Amino acid sequence: RRMLDRLRSWAQQAARRTDAKATAVLGWLASHLKDGDRWTNERVILFTEYRATQQWMQEILASHGFGGERLALIYGGMDPKEREGVKAAFQANPSESPVRILLATDAASEGIDLQNHCHLMIHLEIPYNPNVMEQRNGRIDRHGQRASEVVIWHPVDAEGGHGDDILRALRKLDAMRADMGSVNPVIAPQLPDLLEGRRRDLDTRQAEARMEKSRRFVKAERDLRERVAKLHERLNETRHEQSLVPDHIERAVRTALRLADKPDLEPVSLAGAPDGTVFRMPPLSGSWSRCLEGLEHPYTQKVRPITFDHGVAKGRDDVVLVHLNHRLVQMSLRLLRAEIWARDDVKKLHRVTVRSLPDGRIEGPAVVVMSRLVVTGGNHHRLHEELTEAGGYLRDAGFRREERVTEVRRWLEESHPAALSDATFDALRTRFDKQRDSVLAAVEARSKDRLRFLVNTIETRKRKEAEDIRQVLDDLERALKTEIAAEQQPVQLSLFSEDERTQLKRDRAALEARLARIPKEREQELRAIEERHSNAVEHTFPVAVVLLVPNSLATEKRG
Repeated sequence: RRMLDRLRSWAQQAARRTDAKATAVLGWLASHLKDGDRWTNERVILFTEYRATQQWMQEILASHGFGGERLALIYGGMDPKEREGVKAAFQANPSESPVRILLATDAASEGIDLQNHCHLMIHLEIPYNPNVMEQRNGRIDRHGQRASEVVIWHPVDAEGGHGDDILRALRKLDAMRADMGSVNPVIAPQLPDLLEGRRRDLDTRQAEARMEKSRRFVKAERDLRERVAKLHERLNETRHEQSLVPDHIERAVRTALRLADKPDLEPVSLAGAPDGTVFRMPPLSGSWSRCLEGLEHPYTQKVRPITFDHGVAKGRDDVVLVHLNHRLVQMSLRLLRAEIWARDDVKKLHRVTVRSLPDGRIEGPAVVVMSRLVVTGGNHHRLHEELTEAGGYLRDAGFRREERVTEVRRWLEESHPAALSDATFDALRTRFDKQRDSVLAAVEARSKDRLRFLVNTIETRKRKEAEDIRQVLDDLERALKTEIAAEQQPVQLSLFSEDERTQLKRDRAALEARLARIPKEREQELRAIEERHSNAVEHTFPVAVVLLVPNSLATEKRG
């Protein structure tokens, strides 16, 4: 009894004591997170494998001046709302959130991004499973990390003699991961012996044998990255072609708010952002009120301003990016599209506007017609849609088309909103009405010119779709043949129950049936692609008219 009491007393006293590892961690925290008595803006994640270790480390940190509002915890079984609050505090800017240390069990190593303001990590306990360590590291060593270097520390016993062994093993794991993409199935069984000092090195012969089979999958992953890069390049090209610049998106939203009788956006100043790029959202009611969702900062709950510029929003959490798929933009575009086809007695959006250019920039009154060009293929499948511009001069002798599309676009870009006297406007309208057929002929000619260019684009897209479907089905065919061949290897069926033997036969029959359907499926898919892209026809719908005049004819200029 006395012995048990002594042991209990010793355990209670030892529980509050720091061991060599805890002492080293405390020293590291003091040198990296503090400048004397002042906390820096650095943050660190401390990972433990067990909840008991986490609680023990929490007491030590709190008793040495690293607790209070500076310390946050995440563990399994935590209330989801509380967990999100901790995540938001750790991801918030250090100037707004005091949290500097996140003490986490492996519950925080899956599916949580923590890289915003943290590039430091300590593994207090090294997990036996390499995948768990990869998941931990991936919380900060990922896309979006702003620091040039990620520092990950694995404290080991200085007297154990196997610290170098672990370091050498980790380097080997990194090299194998680069080749294989994953190391867990063949390495995991060896980790316990290595970490506990019973093994000096990893036996990688089996892993290296698997490498050759794995290289094609890693190559596929690299090919995917290249494809994503090309898609991003194409996205930027489309953004340029369609003039999807922040100013145009802003103008569309503000026009829609005005048409919906809603308050306008209010320009505000934000440190580091150019003037006129950040706005405060007005109070909105009805269905528009949903556009206000997501503006609250996840930690401070303050309503943030918005921007339409990706460059302004990049790397910041104090402003919300309103992108093309944002509810505010989508509702605005739906309203504007509906206004285009609204009846004259109810519509608020005019389809005719007047703009002016310097007298030397334009020979005389001109007109530009904005049209919606839709290209359809077989079965009226829509292959392409865009806005086109066609224009020319409204001369007394007749309409003269401006053949250079770039010149027409420069007219629109360089012109400014203007107003005309009633007499001048009536004269231009009369001239336009007389030359309407010639103007519409220019619009149709522009659509046909554009279609001739798009034919190559559509043909390239068709070939790419056909190549993609062939590759998918060819890969599936090879995989099924490999699986069926493996199933045909001799097995001791007597070791299986009757139900298991029946299921094996069903599985094999299902694989064979799926394999048999592939040739016909390939033929059907390729035929469908061919039909969709055949007989491309353009359909043109004029949607707006822009009258352009020299400044000397305009009575008022705005903007």
